[in-house]
Amino acid sequence: MTDRSEYPSPAILLCDDSRQERLALARWLDSRAYQVHQADDGRSALQILRERRVDLVLLDLNMPRVDGFGVLEYLQEHRKALPVILLSGMPPERIQTGISRLTSHALPPLLFKPIDPDQLLSVVELALAGGLNVESTATDAPETHTSDHASDRAPR
Repeated sequence: MTDRSEYPSPAILLCDDSRQERLALARWLDSRAYQVHQADDGRSALQILRERRVDLVLLDLNMPRVDGFGVLEYLQEHRKALPVILLSGMPPERIQTGISRLTSHALPPLLFKPIDPDQLLSVVELALAGGLNVESTATDAPETHTSDHASDRAPR
């Protein structure tokens, strides 16, 4: 039998300024055996990205100090291979405006809040398996760009 401790759990950086949403998602991911690093703003996320092993980033777009687009810009320049899943409650027009700031207009998968935990788990597993197409653009709308917004399905 293989010792599971030889293979560390995937490390996910969860960056969201909403404490309630961040803690709920962190508990939910932790219960599925993921190691979760938490950041409440973009500046903290950048520090974690420089100091710790991270296999996947779950990134809110609307945050103080450094917003999600600023973090995404850093990732596109320094960690291109790191999978990212965007989380947002912003209207699509504001997202389009933020994308125009990026040097690469490629948009990682986007899940709208409130987050459907089953959909999140599917996208996380796909991302960690290397199956996400990070070259899709904002005008290409992969199925991961949608959510049914059912508030009763948010992780608790």
